[in-house]
Amino acid sequence: MKWQGHKIYILILIGLAATTTVVLGLYGADYYATPLAERPFHPQYEELKPSGTISHGYGIVGSLMIISGVALYSSRKRLRILSGIGKLPAFLEFHIFLCLMGPILILYHTTFKFGGLVAVSFWSMTAIVLSGIVGRYLYVQIPRGIQGHEITVADLEKELGRMSARLLFEFGLSVETIEHIDNLSDGRTGTGKMGPFKVFWYLVVDDLFRARAITHQIHALRLHRDDEHKLASAFRARHVLHRRILLLEQVRRFFHYWHVIHVPFSIVMFLILFIHVGVAIAFGYSWVF
Repeated sequence: MKWQGHKIYILILIGLAATTTVVLGLYGADYYATPLAERPFHPQYEELKPSGTISHGYGIVGSLMIISGVALYSSRKRLRILSGIGKLPAFLEFHIFLCLMGPILILYHTTFKFGGLVAVSFWSMTAIVLSGIVGRYLYVQIPRGIQGHEITVADLEKELGRMSARLLFEFGLSVETIEHIDNLSDGRTGTGKMGPFKVFWYLVVDDLFRARAITHQIHALRLHRDDEHKLASAFRARHVLHRRILLLEQVRRFFHYWHVIHVPFSIVMFLILFIHVGVAIAFGYSWVF
């Protein structure tokens, strides 16, 4: 039930982001498609120019979403007083939602036209969004408990033992059959010496082809369709657990390297954002206030 609630939560966030993007895009589509020289004569110009009533609002709301997303997640992660409020993964997902929606609104605020110092901030923001997607993928590779705390290899080994018992007693498989299907993971041999980029590449390729390979092996057992589906799901989870045990330290190290890229771009973006806001206020662009 908790997993279903989490899926609904994620779907709501995705739905909000997709709906907002499409609605705003359709609303200003004709203006955004108009050549720059002709835009001042467009009926939506006063609303959608960067300093216009609506477009300026996009920029303000988008900036506040980014600042709020970073502040909320960082505070929940670092302040002990907030450790009992919600689950850290839920805060991370809301952080991702805000930090994706914010840049989208800022992109509409620019009316797809940017240059100079603002361009540096925009491309830094783009780099942050892209690296954030990579970071989210790496984050889920590091197993965590219900409150979002990292799990040790010993905990993973215990879970692997529980999985083996389930496969033996619930599905009635032999040890040899389990080992045979586990051999699908033989491609992992030598991963201990992989560099961070090779580890990332391995993870992506493994995710793309793992399900098909395991389903093919399970199908060869000639089980009832329902049992086949359940067993395939169990072995996919087992394979992921095997992979996490093997690559846990490499993924943690890669996650550290990711911070080295993500954080500086964030600092640059925020510095230029505050400069941009300061200059706008100095020149009297105070929106509706």
